[in-house]
Amino acid sequence: PPVGPAITTAAGRVFYGGGGITPDIDVKPLDITTPARQRLFEAAFFFARELTAGLIPALENYRINETQFGHALRPTDYPINDRVIEAFRNFVRRTPELELTPAQLEAELDYARLRLRDDLVTAAYGNEAGGRVLLENDPQLLRAIDALPEAKRLAENIGNGSSVN
Repeated sequence: PPVGPAITTAAGRVFYGGGGITPDIDVKPLDITTPARQRLFEAAFFFARELTAGLIPALENYRINETQFGHALRPTDYPINDRVIEAFRNFVRRTPELELTPAQLEAELDYARLRLRDDLVTAAYGNEAGGRVLLENDPQLLRAIDALPEAKRLAENIGNGSSVN
């Protein structure tokens, strides 16, 4: 329920004072704090080291000899396809010290794909490119992009002197 005095903006929207800023759209950030995701983070890093060293049979094309900074990242760069996922499953099975079960991996497969691609792209093209991988999958950023048309409409209405609710 609203608290504090009602305040009307230039666009005619009503806000209530006294409670701080409440966003119009509430989007939770990507949760990386669960125990399984923390173990996946580590497992993906160690697997990516083997993969980029060319040590994973049938995936030697993922070998990285040298980081190429300044690369314009493309969606086709270092795809995490079914062959990579199967090799990662095998890596997890043969590395019990990771304390990651096959069931945990399957439950967090999308997160595993994200971590693997981030690690591979970072190894190939540097931290900036790896950061782009994370941004492209950030739930808050993706929702903000979806909200841009509405933000534009609100801004245009303010410029036109219209009210919006």
